[in-house]
Amino acid sequence: MKRFLSLLGFFLFFISFVNAQSGKMSGKITESGTGKAVSNATVKISTLNMNTVTDQEGFFEIKNIPYGKYTVSVSSGTFENYETSIDLNAESVTLPNVELKKKAGEGEGLSEISTIVLDQEDENKDQNISGLLHSSDDIFTSTAGYIFGSMSFRPRGYDADNRQVLINGTNVSDPENGRVTFNDWGGLNDAMRNKQIYNYNEPTPYTFGDIGGLTNIDTRASGYRKQIKLSYSLTNRTYRDRIMLTYATGLMKNGWAFTLSGSRRWSQEGYVEGTFYDAWGYFLSAEKRMGRHSLGLTIFGAPTKRGTQSATVQEAYDLSGTNYYNPNWGYQNGKARNARVRANNEPEFILNHVWNINDKTKLTTSANYSFGTNSWSSLNWYNAPDPRPDYYRYLPSYHPNYVDPLDPATQYMITQQWQNDVNTRQINWDKLIEINKLGNMEGIQANYIVENNVTKTSQFAFNTVVNKEMNPHATVNGGLNFKLYNGHHYKVLDDLLGGNYWVNIDQFNKTDFPGDTASWQLDLNNPNKIIHQGDIFGYDYVSHLNTINLWGQGNFTYNKLDFFVAASLTGTQFWRTGNYRNGRYPENSYGNSKIFSFLNYGVKGGITYKITGRHYLTFTGFYETTPPYFSNTFVSPKTRNTTVNDVKSETAFGGDASYIMRYPWLNLRFTYYYTQFLDGATVVSYYQDQIVKNTGFGTDNGVFVNNIMTGINRVHQGIEFGAEVKVNKMLKFFAVAAVGNYIYTSRPQTTISYDNGSLPDTTFTTYIKNFYIPSTPQTALSGGLKFNYHYWFLDVNANYYDNNWLSFTSERRTEAAISGLGPGDPLIKEITQEQKLKSGFTLDASIGKNIRIKYKYFININLSVSNILDNKDIQNWGYEQNRFDFVNKNTSLFPPKYLYYYGRTFFLNLSFRM
Repeated sequence: MKRFLSLLGFFLFFISFVNAQSGKMSGKITESGTGKAVSNATVKISTLNMNTVTDQEGFFEIKNIPYGKYTVSVSSGTFENYETSIDLNAESVTLPNVELKKKAGEGEGLSEISTIVLDQEDENKDQNISGLLHSSDDIFTSTAGYIFGSMSFRPRGYDADNRQVLINGTNVSDPENGRVTFNDWGGLNDAMRNKQIYNYNEPTPYTFGDIGGLTNIDTRASGYRKQIKLSYSLTNRTYRDRIMLTYATGLMKNGWAFTLSGSRRWSQEGYVEGTFYDAWGYFLSAEKRMGRHSLGLTIFGAPTKRGTQSATVQEAYDLSGTNYYNPNWGYQNGKARNARVRANNEPEFILNHVWNINDKTKLTTSANYSFGTNSWSSLNWYNAPDPRPDYYRYLPSYHPNYVDPLDPATQYMITQQWQNDVNTRQINWDKLIEINKLGNMEGIQANYIVENNVTKTSQFAFNTVVNKEMNPHATVNGGLNFKLYNGHHYKVLDDLLGGNYWVNIDQFNKTDFPGDTASWQLDLNNPNKIIHQGDIFGYDYVSHLNTINLWGQGNFTYNKLDFFVAASLTGTQFWRTGNYRNGRYPENSYGNSKIFSFLNYGVKGGITYKITGRHYLTFTGFYETTPPYFSNTFVSPKTRNTTVNDVKSETAFGGDASYIMRYPWLNLRFTYYYTQFLDGATVVSYYQDQIVKNTGFGTDNGVFVNNIMTGINRVHQGIEFGAEVKVNKMLKFFAVAAVGNYIYTSRPQTTISYDNGSLPDTTFTTYIKNFYIPSTPQTALSGGLKFNYHYWFLDVNANYYDNNWLSFTSERRTEAAISGLGPGDPLIKEITQEQKLKSGFTLDASIGKNIRIKYKYFININLSVSNILDNKDIQNWGYEQNRFDFVNKNTSLFPPKYLYYYGRTFFLNLSFRM
């Protein structure tokens, strides 16, 4: 770090003696074939970190550009990227004849974000942000963004919380875990098209940013062209049908601009059996320009309800004859019903003010408020058999003694039932209802219910940023932002399934502590409360999180050298408020917990050396600390205020070096990157089966445990390569490659905490040093061509994925897991080794046609097909079950669960615009 600052000081001293002439570049961006102005397009001189956006008439201007040769790029969400070269040797240069061509299908085919819907058990899988990146002007980022995204590819292996997503300058991530809920604006593709994308540690004019980069979505009404657009889409992915209608006035003579958009997405069943989709979307943006001031309001939301798919074991896939078997559904009175339904509805209101104080200073301020609910449903049961069809005891491979296989006749019978009886293979809803009704006759509580796990959020955010051009060579940015967040977490009884009532007690504590009736109570303030449909039960607490951030940045531009420096200071405060007094933790569950406060900082910088106007070298570096998330601090927030010992911030540092080549016929980037993370922590909760008895890892009965892993260190390093060759006006070839090496570099401490307090906490060393970081391909390659002729478009790409590793459980990498095994015992390797998922190859294509009628009406037709070869054996993601047979060391008793990449899918889009 000291060397970096010393080097930076030397450059500051050096460039202070450089007297470089500068000029300005201006021009107008229009749509090819129509001559209509393209507003809100990003015009960028990447090597100078200088950019602007076009106004309502398509005009732009960039001032204070040092004399020299540069490559200028123009990008907009619905158009192909454009590049040209300039030789700035005068005070003013006009960029001539910039006409952007429409993308095939306006980017609605391969770039459509396809959400793989998972249940709560699979929530440790990060949401995919790659789909946001396809509008970038960087060849690697834009290509990898829409091609690799469907394979759960995470750029540089970073987690989803390492990339920021802003809407009108305001961070919209979930404060509890740092991730973005893209469903909050699902289906509003037209309204969310205007994006500015910054890769990794690039400087941004909006905030300090994050190591994974930043995307800002601009929804101000003046940024949308005047239009009426209607589109319809047909697909066989997560939904079947989509319809969107968008109306925009553009900026009118009276200074007003309005944009409205709405959408509907639905399917009775998606690609996976038993799933469904029911979603709406609405969007309103209004803006008034008053001289140097602009005031805007944006309102949007996307109420969504969808049936999900769960990962399951390979045996269940083989028995059902498909790698898309879904255990979450079954028939109720002849109609398919999904037990795990996700629903979200969180409308957002954003107020923006832009003040162009003078030609060199701009102040942008925004305030936003959002509220609503996220929920997921699941089956619950009491004193009854597990209703899940893929429960391990219901599979042919299971035997109650864990040693001897089933006799062939019994195994054959179970196999036949799985293959031929849908009520064996899927949830038997009618049987569950029948059991509950029989219980009614005995006056007992329901044996089976459907419950909803709800998070009700409310948050207010404020952000203000000043951008100041100090002189022809220096620009400074800085800002202040804060966020106030409350998340109310609770369960609601959704369906009694024919039963009369439910009792709000902990059935596991009742079994483990039959004489301690107080310990059974989930809420001692309301003991033995009778629960009916719509009542809150189980758990009830509120998470409170407040953050404030101050940041500043300087950008410096000269003939042969550009550089930037930035710094950030963040204060974070969070705590828990329990609304239930839990019977096992009466003094540590009700009311406010300890308040945690953290002060964190970040610094970053970068240098661009211009070898020539075509060849560049760039270097960036960073060092930052980040506070722990609420979800990784509290051991079991559903039951108590207990937190992880020695809660600390995570540290990250690293950098990258790139070689960039830009010609009118060639666009190339090659990058090496290195990032190190220190002192990470995770908390995972799960049910541990009774088979762990007498091992020190459980009780004679099953128990919920919390797995707390601290001291996690990891390294992410690798290369990125992207190249696009323009053969002629009609044909381009491209190739991209991401080859990484992401590994754990420490032996973390793991603590097992028993939710019912039946045993003291157990801490042990986890031997995962040099394990690969799972859940993303560490090798991803793609190559293809782009062809356009007379408004016909054809894209074809071939893709290869490898080095994708199974998400593993820490308990199998402990001394206890291999205790009793002698040196060289093959079981040691079987228990502890990390599993690599299968590699995969896919072929994708997209074809489209733009039709213009009398220069006023426009029709677009686009068809994209993914995985043309219908490869159904690609394992997209998977995880080891947290349960393990410590007694018999039988790894096949709780085998891994997988999800598979979809086979051949299509997306057909028809749109009409005027």
